[in-house]
Amino acid sequence: MSGTYTILYLANSGDIIGGGQISLLGLLKRLNRGKYYPLVICPEEGSLFNELNKIVVETKIVRMETIRNLNIFSWVRTVIKLIQLIKRREIDLIHSNGSRATIFGGIAARLTKTPLIWHVRIANSDNLLDRLLARLASKIIVISKAVSRRFDWIEDKEDKIVLVYNGINLESFKPDVGIRKVRGKISLSSETPLVVTVGRLDWYKGHKYLLEAAEKIVQTLPDTRFLIVGDGEYRERLENQVKQLNLDENVIFTGNRKDIPEILASIDLFVLSSVSEGFGRAAAEAMACGKPVVATKAGGLSEVVEDGITGILVPPKNSIALAEAIIKLLKDKKKAENMGIAGRKRVEKLFSIERNVKSIEKLYEKILTRENLTDGY
Repeated sequence: MSGTYTILYLANSGDIIGGGQISLLGLLKRLNRGKYYPLVICPEEGSLFNELNKIVVETKIVRMETIRNLNIFSWVRTVIKLIQLIKRREIDLIHSNGSRATIFGGIAARLTKTPLIWHVRIANSDNLLDRLLARLASKIIVISKAVSRRFDWIEDKEDKIVLVYNGINLESFKPDVGIRKVRGKISLSSETPLVVTVGRLDWYKGHKYLLEAAEKIVQTLPDTRFLIVGDGEYRERLENQVKQLNLDENVIFTGNRKDIPEILASIDLFVLSSVSEGFGRAAAEAMACGKPVVATKAGGLSEVVEDGITGILVPPKNSIALAEAIIKLLKDKKKAENMGIAGRKRVEKLFSIERNVKSIEKLYEKILTRENLTDGY
């Protein structure tokens, strides 16, 4: 490790449960190992832990209680373990991948005078907790301007906050990947209108509004099929809604899938009906596959999707507007195709994984050379 900086990454979960873990993996796969040596802490074993081992990233388990279950004794034990690790491994920089990890890492960083980056991916504020964690962080990375507004109260915001959009692997997500294969698996012809959404089945993804829109869409375009990709605690509730709306023949729940690029390349239209969204990674991935997007004007989605150019933006929680936009693009195939082409170009320009990693490494360099640190670590 001679000549390298050792960076300690703190993960909120040992599993891949969303965009935060996908982004961390993308960064670590492309990190300049000649300059930066990554050491990752996970709170438990899981799919993220396993993937990190596959790409030969040193990974250790240090238990970190969730905020809901946090108590002073477990917090102190974890902080002591982190302090010991930071000193023993001579950590140069800590990169905390979420609020939960920053609760522990922030104090350990302060007591060891180690600079810490807090990577924030959620637009909703945690109020007083935000103020504590922001004080402990040397820099804060936000994934969109919408997330940045969470910290409008910071006086030196321009110096403290760094905008780094999520990165998409353009080699994996591209047009014309396995189109026939995916449609064949679900017995759909190339002529059947196929609308897809990808994400955790959680309240903030707004699937209920997409299903309400689907009921209206099939009245005009009865052959339309809707793939709901992902899983979560709201699945049973959504399946019951499908039955109540008599959409059993039109809606398919796929659960979690590993062939997301192939699915996105096979569709006619991608939809994200979220009521809250820090960035909207799935929308950017669909755009990378050359597909038009209908999304809500929720958080960072307005920065990902260029309204009228790469897709159509509608108000959140508005199933009527959602249905009208989807019908419009399903009927106007030329417009949809042009939006897909524009979407690919937009991702190439703003949201590539190479751009993401380069921006983060540039920030590492600034901090490690002790430039522009708000707390002077």
